[in-house]
Amino acid sequence: MNKFAKSLVACLAILLLAGCAQLPRSGEAKIGPEIKGDIASDYLYYSPSGPSNGETQQEILNGFINAGTGPQNDYEAAREYLSQGFKTKWHPNNEVLIQQGNPTISFNASGEASVDLQVQATVDSDGHFKVLDAGSTRFLKFKMVRENGEWRISSAPDLTILIRPVFDVIFRSYSIYFFDAQKTHLVPDLRWFPSRASTATRMVNAMLKGPSAWLAGAVASAFPQGTALSLNSVTVADGIASVDLNSKALTAKAATKRLMKAQIRATLTQLPNVYSVAISIERGPQDIQDVPDLVPTIASSQAVVLQGGELQFFNDGVSNPIAGTSDLIARTGATDFAITDSQDWVALKSATGVFRSHIGIFGVSPTLVDARPAQLTPMFDAQANLWTMTRTAGEVVQVTSPGGIRRNLKLGWLDSFPRGQFSISAEGSRIAVLAGSGTTRQVYVASINRDSSGMPISFGAPIEVVKASDSPRSISWSDENTLAALHTLSDSTTGATLYTIGGTSRDLGSLNSGRTLEARLSNATIYAVDATHSLFAYKNISWSQIASNVMALHFAN
Repeated sequence: MNKFAKSLVACLAILLLAGCAQLPRSGEAKIGPEIKGDIASDYLYYSPSGPSNGETQQEILNGFINAGTGPQNDYEAAREYLSQGFKTKWHPNNEVLIQQGNPTISFNASGEASVDLQVQATVDSDGHFKVLDAGSTRFLKFKMVRENGEWRISSAPDLTILIRPVFDVIFRSYSIYFFDAQKTHLVPDLRWFPSRASTATRMVNAMLKGPSAWLAGAVASAFPQGTALSLNSVTVADGIASVDLNSKALTAKAATKRLMKAQIRATLTQLPNVYSVAISIERGPQDIQDVPDLVPTIASSQAVVLQGGELQFFNDGVSNPIAGTSDLIARTGATDFAITDSQDWVALKSATGVFRSHIGIFGVSPTLVDARPAQLTPMFDAQANLWTMTRTAGEVVQVTSPGGIRRNLKLGWLDSFPRGQFSISAEGSRIAVLAGSGTTRQVYVASINRDSSGMPISFGAPIEVVKASDSPRSISWSDENTLAALHTLSDSTTGATLYTIGGTSRDLGSLNSGRTLEARLSNATIYAVDATHSLFAYKNISWSQIASNVMALHFAN
């Protein structure tokens, strides 16, 4: 089999594995997490060939670019196209360009080549995925020399170039974990790395370098400043990832070392071949106990509906009334609600404002906590603080603690926009806000900065997750890194999409209408309620109506 045939077979295998019908070579990046299924333990790689004798400059350059699809052994195949003096100077992990269409390649008489290509997205050395504006381009320079009668590349940018289907096979997303301000919850920071032997090393290096800029104010690392890998590699054997840190880690107290281990464990056990971690410092083994409770927060999958004038637990289409809520609904005239995961507190939204009440305590009167008009759906965070927000631009976000302490927060530059909805992540360190009106609605995510008691004090600078061109109308945190959104399609029907924070997106098809959406990927459940109060569920890649007369559905939070 010749080189071309081998490449063709390999590319076809990749496209089949990745699902080429959903992975375009052009257009906006639109692929994301699956609803079901575990992380695969084995990955199919394109195994590129090295250069053949007598290849032209064009063939050498094409072969080098294509060899960027083979990360095995530190891009061993790609380095065969480089001159002897440049092999060790090329750093392919600095950046990945996800190209759109075919590049334009030109050569000059001095052996220099120019590559002009359109780029959909990039991934930097720390694994940050960034979708670029449509039509974004990059202009790359290469130099060629003769070595032993063969053309080789003597200068090239420190990057690799991939088409989208190949990227989706080679790369995987991983959460790099940090702590919230109280060090009681782990907060994910999504990154993208090629799945290979060095992935664990890159994950730990990214963690030690610190969180993404937009999260920095809300999270902390347990590692002392200056901590780094001593051996510059993380080895995995028999399911144990061995992490050797430099002497800076010796300054950490025993309790801090336990937090360090929890941070590493949560990060590395996402890899299919890692089950536990062992930490050493300057090759000295450390006996560090696990902290069992410090694991990534999984949002509640308990759905609750407001139906028939009361709150009801909703499981597989079967509703079970929550005792005492019918009286609360009747007294407040509630049309929407929020309920804590422990199911002891409920917030009720009505024309009067937002009320809060204990559940199941006879004779307790609901307390009006926010009387402002135009209330959005309230939410509880992981600390059982009640969040209320209005549609009106410029108004503060009100947070009420379980003990009744209130705090007013400004949204920063988002204050200038009307709000359509908000949603708080399960661990309580991030907020998503649907801001704007009409065709200008966008979805932003910002960090929630808290004081030592856990009360929020401010927000970080927001990042855009859903563009106005996607016409979002409802949002919901669906797992620790993913937002689900309803949006208006060109034919006036309603579409649903999953958006990863710091990643890509995945379409979930359309339904005739939809007003609000709630999703939990942990149990593959996505619901939508339309303007006629019909409840729809997304299962088996399609939407179907499963209930009627549902005023609202939310997961306990």
